[in-house]
Amino acid sequence: MNKSGVLVRPWSYKVHDYINVPIVGILASLCVAGLLDLVNTYVVTKIFVIYIILDTIWILIFPDSIPSMASFIVLHHVLTFCILLHPLRYPEHSIETCRDGIVELNTFFLILRRQLRRGSFANILCNSCYNLTLGIRYVWQPYLIYHFFIITNIREGYPFSEFFCVMVSQIALCTFNVCLILLPKKSKTISD
Repeated sequence: MNKSGVLVRPWSYKVHDYINVPIVGILASLCVAGLLDLVNTYVVTKIFVIYIILDTIWILIFPDSIPSMASFIVLHHVLTFCILLHPLRYPEHSIETCRDGIVELNTFFLILRRQLRRGSFANILCNSCYNLTLGIRYVWQPYLIYHFFIITNIREGYPFSEFFCVMVSQIALCTFNVCLILLPKKSKTISD
């Protein structure tokens, strides 16, 4: 906080969001394109893994680059990495990266709306898009628990360890999403 009580974000926060807006937008677009069979989903999986690793390293080095709970985000990234290992090991399931990764559309609007002046038309539009895509996070993602249960089980020829890793990761990621909305919101005056 500066002398007038305004929270000034550190440079690492600004750089992180500045870089993440286009990157997460590209990831979300690649996931949509993968679902439409317009791109190689195995390539999307590899790109996603690289992003998760690099973003995790950035957050570990610069925890102030996240508005709050950097360790929580690192845990989220570890879980994401764990679930991405499945399509890396079993390329026939690389479409699952796009099915699960479509949540990045919601993340894109979450990050973008932080960059826009609160109350501006662009911010209101972005906030509307964020709210419209919440269903991906709170309906689609939990459905994927059932979907992954069906496609990764032992009867389908996958080892129990693979099934366990995918299921635990997806359940934990969904739990993470629920925890995010249950946490109290802090009201702050922010200056860029």
